Amino acid sequence: MKFSDILGQPVEADFDVANMCDDTRKLAAGDVFVWDSRVAPKQDVVALVADAKARGAAAVVTDVAVEGAIQVANAGEVLSRYAALRWPEQPPVMLGVTGTSGKTSVVWFGRQLAQLSGVNAASVGTLGVMRKDEDVETEYTGFTSPTALKTGPILQALAREKVQTCLLEVSSHALVLNRVDAVKFKAAGLTNITQDHLDFHGDLAEYHAAKLRLFAEVLPEDGTAVLNIGRMETLPAASVAKQRGCRVLSVGTANAELVAEVVEANGRGLQLNLKYDAVPVPVHVPLIGTFQAENLAVALGLLVGSGHDWKKVSGAVSRMTAVPGRMEVVKSAPTQPSVVVDYAHKPDALQRALESLRPVVKGNGKLRVVFGCGGNRDATKRPMMGKIAAQLADVVYVTDDNPRKENAAEIRAQVLAGVTAGGAKGLEFDDRKAAIAAAIADGGPEDVVLIAGKGHESGQIVGDEVHPFDDRVVAREVLGG
Repeated sequence: MKFSDILGQPVEADFDVANMCDDTRKLAAGDVFVWDSRVAPKQDVVALVADAKARGAAAVVTDVAVEGAIQVANAGEVLSRYAALRWPEQPPVMLGVTGTSGKTSVVWFGRQLAQLSGVNAASVGTLGVMRKDEDVETEYTGFTSPTALKTGPILQALAREKVQTCLLEVSSHALVLNRVDAVKFKAAGLTNITQDHLDFHGDLAEYHAAKLRLFAEVLPEDGTAVLNIGRMETLPAASVAKQRGCRVLSVGTANAELVAEVVEANGRGLQLNLKYDAVPVPVHVPLIGTFQAENLAVALGLLVGSGHDWKKVSGAVSRMTAVPGRMEVVKSAPTQPSVVVDYAHKPDALQRALESLRPVVKGNGKLRVVFGCGGNRDATKRPMMGKIAAQLADVVYVTDDNPRKENAAEIRAQVLAGVTAGGAKGLEFDDRKAAIAAAIADGGPEDVVLIAGKGHESGQIVGDEVHPFDDRVVAREVLGG
């Protein structure tokens, strides 16, 4: 691989690149170091360049004008070009999904349905690299969407394992930073867009633009755009995809090309009517929450939009299982409240979870919610989530999520201010386990307790330390299971 080919521009003294690295701590002598300043705008780039040189870097590339480094317009594009040349192999059917909420559910459902219909499938995302056997040790990547230098070797390894279909979560960060530019997508889906990551994007317009890039630039012109017709924010994606000549497959409501209609929702799951160019297919799925039908529709759309057999994948729906930590029911006794753990850590996700659980509450029971907000993340959503909880739940238990390096009490105060604005009084706990225990102890057999925010996570981040903590394990302990 010639250095000039990777840069996309001529250089005075060209050479063959053996390896590229984006972390000076992992840099070996002779490597090319590439730094994208958008990853950490406050990082001292001059110091990074000096460190890379001291470690024997063959060249340093960055998007900032620094002495001793080659400046490029977009460092993320350089990393993606290198990944495409270094790891050219990918599963033949690559499917991507973006959206504020639902990405993890979509790739989980899609992978399961493909496997159940006889296709060797895998997924890459928040839960790590998931292969055919869900019980094998999971390969965690540390990102919703790994960097190009991580995604490249993962996809090549999956291709060599004869994986035929791979579903990839595509975050807004990944789209802005060009992490998935080298992925050869057959189809791409959009679940929804609500407020999130404004600490990175600045405002909602930039956040929307980041999501739109998947359809405006990354998805090939012969690809299929799978869009949730029930969400108005998907219309710009439909417009730009059509302009580029992509096929647009609408999913969701009765007016869509592929329909997943909720007939009944209860504590046992959803009764659905599925339809795609044929008569309705009645099916029961063990999923809690009506919004899961939208995620399922996107997953089905990605599969059929990329050539999978509709009869086979729709016939496998009843055998699916729920995503770990996504509206996951924790087994309780008949005398205890129903307990559900969900990853909802954004306003829209919390709203959808609470609205979906309200019909599950029995008789005169109450809907109780335990949640907090993460530190060093978008602070504007904290009072919003507090207000949503106050308006949709009967009792609100405000506690800590992952405080990180922020003052946990101050985070709780911001959430509680929103609860008050919503017309309720929140119960405050500085110990998450105590909050979960209180909610379960307060509840009766007609009640439902939602433990929101951490889902599948097995640790709580306080400062620089990760303490063992799993909402599901704690709930089981409290319930005596």
